[in-house]
Amino acid sequence: MDRETRRYWQAQRRQMLRRDRQMRGYGGDTVVTAILIALMAVSYLIERFLPGVVNLAAATSVGPAILLLWSALFPGSLLGLVFAGVFVWIVGSQLEAMTAWWQYLLIFFASGLLGSLAARLIAGGLVGGTFAAFGLAGAYVMAMANRRVGGMAQWALILLAINVVLSGFNPSALAGMLGAFIVGLLAARVLDV
Repeated sequence: MDRETRRYWQAQRRQMLRRDRQMRGYGGDTVVTAILIALMAVSYLIERFLPGVVNLAAATSVGPAILLLWSALFPGSLLGLVFAGVFVWIVGSQLEAMTAWWQYLLIFFASGLLGSLAARLIAGGLVGGTFAAFGLAGAYVMAMANRRVGGMAQWALILLAINVVLSGFNPSALAGMLGAFIVGLLAARVLDV
């Protein structure tokens, strides 16, 4: 092997090792995604079968802050839980592999909270889990655009369009979806995902 070829393969090896070290520092598995889906399921059960807990939490001095944080996990309905859970599993697990755990959680909760606030401004209630899924989709679209992988971004946008149609074009739901999607896009841009 000549000197140029040896240098080329050494550079390739260094690049592969650097990429491997970076991936070890980031996710790679789906633990956070699974925990978020489980929290969404528990939140749905509490919302559905123990509504007094939600009212009790609202009555405390930090109630509004707790409800705002909790609203990022409320899927709103069983169908919302199923769609949000599947969407978070599909898109979120991919995004989790590309980000640090704290970035992933920041994107999830920021988009869920702001999507829920946008929906409440129109007329909605505490339904933020579905919006957090839209925020993850926004971050995923930005991450794929940064990596110049257009096909995957188009796939995510098609899934989003299906969810918009299934929402029945409800104005508060659309405001929450759009708000969360934009927050996810911006968060991914700022965090350089």
